[in-house]
Amino acid sequence: MFLAGSVAALQVFIVTGFWQGCQPKPSEEVDFGSFNQSGYSNHYFGMTVAIPSDWSVQDQAAQQRLTKIGENAIAGSNKNLKAIMKASDLQSINLFAAFQYPVGTPKRFNPSVLGVAERVRQLPGIQKGRDYLEHVKQLMQSGQMEISFPSDIHSQSLAGLDFDVMETEMKVGRAVVKQQYFATILKGYALSIIISYSSEAERARLHDILDKTTFDPSLVRGGGGK
Repeated sequence: MFLAGSVAALQVFIVTGFWQGCQPKPSEEVDFGSFNQSGYSNHYFGMTVAIPSDWSVQDQAAQQRLTKIGENAIAGSNKNLKAIMKASDLQSINLFAAFQYPVGTPKRFNPSVLGVAERVRQLPGIQKGRDYLEHVKQLMQSGQMEISFPSDIHSQSLAGLDFDVMETEMKVGRAVVKQQYFATILKGYALSIIISYSSEAERARLHDILDKTTFDPSLVRGGGGK
């Protein structure tokens, strides 16, 4: 039986773990956001995500635990990769994480949606979500997990903003886990929304959440920017 929370932990960490060296903490103006009856909202990014009310939302402490699990799963005994991942904690913010079922529920798979932001203002080579995702892909390929990429990184509009999308697949136990990483550069951060699923029905439900995501109209008009 597949442990529901493990793959989502990989998602959180895969996105955030590729900067080397000690970097300053993210600016205080960035906030974790909050949940209410309508879902998740974040003032800094002008973003709302309509998380279903019956989904299991993870608090910051739970997200940190999932990140550590993902770190160990990806890096294994690779000390250099572990060091890179540890340094990345200074640059990254886990915004939200929600599962269709409570973590640990005895289901074959537990679909999830997560949000992560990583500071890239000081990295002029990262201008688009595609640039960020290429780094993410390199990290994935250097880890101990066998991950395939069934399609090229492509562009897609999400709530009026231009995102780039990377698709991955990996076998975990008897399940083939599929993920989509949506990334854009917004207000000096690489903003990523990651969905994880194992069937087309799960994918459709997650895309229904994405379709209801909104951003502040001024950011949509202005294109975000670094």
